[in-house]
Amino acid sequence: MAGLNPYCAAVADALAEQGYASLAIDYYARRGGAPDLDSRAKAIAAVASLSDTEILADIEDGARYLASQPYVDESRLAVLGFCVGGTYALLAASSMDMFRCAITFYGPPKYNELNANKPLSPMDAIANLKCPLLGHYGEADTLIPKQHVEDLRTRLEAKPAEIYTYPGAGHAFHEDFRPEAYRPIAAQEAWQRSLRYLHWYCKN
Repeated sequence: MAGLNPYCAAVADALAEQGYASLAIDYYARRGGAPDLDSRAKAIAAVASLSDTEILADIEDGARYLASQPYVDESRLAVLGFCVGGTYALLAASSMDMFRCAITFYGPPKYNELNANKPLSPMDAIANLKCPLLGHYGEADTLIPKQHVEDLRTRLEAKPAEIYTYPGAGHAFHEDFRPEAYRPIAAQEAWQRSLRYLHWYCKN
């Protein structure tokens, strides 16, 4: 939700340490950087201002850039996102054919309302899921209703997808710079599952 910050850069570096070329997308770049997120209302407004069409185009451009590099195998691309980025991982995996797999960390799977910026809810988009999907959600997440996660799991039953939930974990449980949100066991379990997922689909 906060855009491209040091935490996101650290995640990209952690992936690089595992041998993956990584590219982090700044989805607020078109608006001059991350907006004021001091309150929940402001954060919701900031996310609502993002155009899914524009962000998905940025993700596709970023993936094509990576694929054009001589050290990247274009047939072994993946998309991974956290929070809002996790929602875009769901949408990208349902609209682009270029990814071997997709991983979402607590990406809200359902829009409460549709509009010009949000023309298609991820919950509906996944009917066209084009690659294996791994999802991580906290059971104590106050931003994502449990029913939305269960609905996501149900809609993915016939798809190559795995959705995990973590007891006691709320939203942003992987963000170690936020003591009130970070849950070390859930974070490490989700991260290790993600690495195994990437290894299977992108290194085998």
